Amino acid sequence: MTISTMPMTADPDAGFAGRLRRLAALAEPFGLVGLRLGIGLVFWKSASTRFDGFGLSDQAIFLFQEIYRVPVLPPEVAAYLGTAAEAGGAWLLFLGLFTRLGALALLGVTAMIQFVVPFTGDGVNFNPVELFLWGGALVTLLARGGGPLSVDGIAGKFLHRV
Repeated sequence: MTISTMPMTADPDAGFAGRLRRLAALAEPFGLVGLRLGIGLVFWKSASTRFDGFGLSDQAIFLFQEIYRVPVLPPEVAAYLGTAAEAGGAWLLFLGLFTRLGALALLGVTAMIQFVVPFTGDGVNFNPVELFLWGGALVTLLARGGGPLSVDGIAGKFLHRV
């Protein structure tokens, strides 16, 4: 009878923890799609209210002149840049195309909404719930990318074969 000198270690993929890890790995792509679509819809709905045909409505420019009052930038420039960042970032997330760039643009919009606009004296309040929900989702997309169910993920697999 011999005693093994090999240390006994538990298989990290065995048991409940292993099954939970495998389930999470299967669910992650769908979770990333949910984050992309959910956060994209928030910003697309906001941006789409400012369009008048192919340009910005007079009400959108009025908002940036009288309500939002973004410092440093003229209201017309802020209106166009803010709307372009919201609409463009939302569509990048919907498609999963340059997901990290879209998330970064929308993170900038979120920072502007939460840290600049409330202090312009217009009655818009700081909203920590929005900051953490939007910011958390966007930081996750910034860190993880669009996942395998995105243009980024599909193109990445194709380009790595070449």
